[in-house]
Amino acid sequence: MDNQELDKLNAEFLTTNFLNSETAFAKQVPNFVVRPSQSAMADFVHKIIQSNRNGIVEAGTGTGKTFAYLLPALSSKQKIIISTGTKNLQDQLFYQDLPLVNQFHKLKIAILKGRANYLCPKRLEENISILSENVNDKILSDLVNIKAWSKQTKNGDLTEVLDDNNSLIPLVTSTSENCLGRECQFITRCPIYQARDRAQSADVVVVNHHLLFSDLVLDNDRKMGLLPNADLIIIDEAHQLPSTARQFYGESLSSSQFIDFVEDVRKEQTILGKDDPELAASLDGLSQLVERLENHIIQSNEDLNSLLKNLIIIEAIDELDMALGTVLHRLDLVKMRSPGLLNCSRRAVRLLDLLMLITTRQSSESVYWVERRHKRFVLYLTPLSVATELASVFSQPGKRWIFVSATLSVAGSFEHIKAKLGLKNIFEGQFESPFNYLRQVKAYVPKDLPPTGNDHHTKALLSAVLPIIRVNHGRTFFLFTSHRALKLTAGLLQNEFDITFLMQGALPKKRLLEKFIQLERCVLLATHSFWEGVDVRGADLNCLIIDKLPFDSPASPVVSAQLKAIDLNGGNGFNEYSLPEAAISLKQGFGRLIRQESDRGLFVLGDRRINERTYGKMLRQSLPEMDWLASESDALTFVEELFVKDLGAL
Repeated sequence: MDNQELDKLNAEFLTTNFLNSETAFAKQVPNFVVRPSQSAMADFVHKIIQSNRNGIVEAGTGTGKTFAYLLPALSSKQKIIISTGTKNLQDQLFYQDLPLVNQFHKLKIAILKGRANYLCPKRLEENISILSENVNDKILSDLVNIKAWSKQTKNGDLTEVLDDNNSLIPLVTSTSENCLGRECQFITRCPIYQARDRAQSADVVVVNHHLLFSDLVLDNDRKMGLLPNADLIIIDEAHQLPSTARQFYGESLSSSQFIDFVEDVRKEQTILGKDDPELAASLDGLSQLVERLENHIIQSNEDLNSLLKNLIIIEAIDELDMALGTVLHRLDLVKMRSPGLLNCSRRAVRLLDLLMLITTRQSSESVYWVERRHKRFVLYLTPLSVATELASVFSQPGKRWIFVSATLSVAGSFEHIKAKLGLKNIFEGQFESPFNYLRQVKAYVPKDLPPTGNDHHTKALLSAVLPIIRVNHGRTFFLFTSHRALKLTAGLLQNEFDITFLMQGALPKKRLLEKFIQLERCVLLATHSFWEGVDVRGADLNCLIIDKLPFDSPASPVVSAQLKAIDLNGGNGFNEYSLPEAAISLKQGFGRLIRQESDRGLFVLGDRRINERTYGKMLRQSLPEMDWLASESDALTFVEELFVKDLGAL
């Protein structure tokens, strides 16, 4: 692209030296190391902020991208939103990185999380009241303890008192559907609205991608009003943005939404004295029909298009539609009795609209699909592309958008991510990792492995890597592209008595990583949630195994529709979609191995295609330059040297 404007800025603005060793910031950071790529990125971000265009930045692992964008951003004195992909990075920014930079600026900083993180005083009080009549000693006791905590907490963030998966969370949090908003009697002490008020008045707000798109897409009643006030929006972990955007520009309808709706109406009836038998009867009928439709869908293996041609499903949907209409009619008669019933009436209208939209409308620009999980179903309408919608968002006058990640390019090009986000006329910057991968990493593909995607491959790969794991004394991440392969490997490792292993899901993610570091000779088995956002440094992790190239499954309805649409337009779905997506995912997974300049390790890929297929060259070009070992003996020698070296350092 034409970067004449950036060249002009380069001439106009001298190097700002945000990150040289003599700055006040550098003197506040213990063991600060000058990284040329970090300093160059900070200058690049500064120049984007001074321009009238957006920017896209890829910063290799170890660059220190967070400080490289925070320093010039806060120095600009603009209204800033920083959006991240995970709560962990949100907390790191708000509690660690931003205070370090902000001590020189004294800006007002706020953090805003999703509503599931905040206590809902209304839900808490209602459930304590209901459970007091139907005594469940343990749950009631836990809710009373949460109420005591609520009187002491400063921000109502439930992570202070509950784990992410605690079964109490639905009892003490609201959803966008059941929240009464400004009509709620608890609004003056609602942690969600207090957090939003703090965000409205802040100079810098840290959000996540889901909240950002809520503000962009949802109706005015549910907007937070953050974006109109922002001058600069920095998207960290920007590689996650397309999938998040598709969720918000699409629609979904789940059986859980119907079930929660019925329970909330019943709860309102309980509060009002259970004096409306007709409404109660209509709810019973609706609940039975939801269960009937659930059973039909769960027991079938058909896709959504086929389900919607099935006469039994058509009849079940029609009956559900009529039953929901009956409930809505009853609610319209009584909705003014309480704000809760009024809100339930609005929810019934929304459910009717969604049911009609997803089960009757068809569009070649969207894919309609069904997901079955835990005896529940979710119906989806997902757009194939959101580039047009995002292009209009990112071109709003008076706002600068900067997209940052360690994994945005494919073989050195940004074209794939730019096309998905609708980005044009944008500054592009790539900043190499300070790590010397040629010195720090060796890569190895075991020979004679069978084709991927079956149990035979998984068993053969485990046999091939067991000698490496043993010589390395554990200290290994074993990452999988499927839960089936993970479970099979876990079952086989139970017979290897000299190897300790942990499996994703056995403990919360943070605790699992802590235990991995504590245990000797440990192997961590995990799927995609551990391919990014995981940081284990030093001798605790010396080997990374990825079972196969991370191509999206063509059986996925969304992937299948994407590939078909590209092919119908004369393109090549594999080259234009599957291959770039795999390259980005592979780069993410590989990034777990080397986290600092002193780290060394072996990368094992259990997929011969990277060496044997023509597209393998492009995938290797997307990874850092490193030596690829030719034999198992070379790999064993390398990890043995690593172990001896680490042992000597103790």
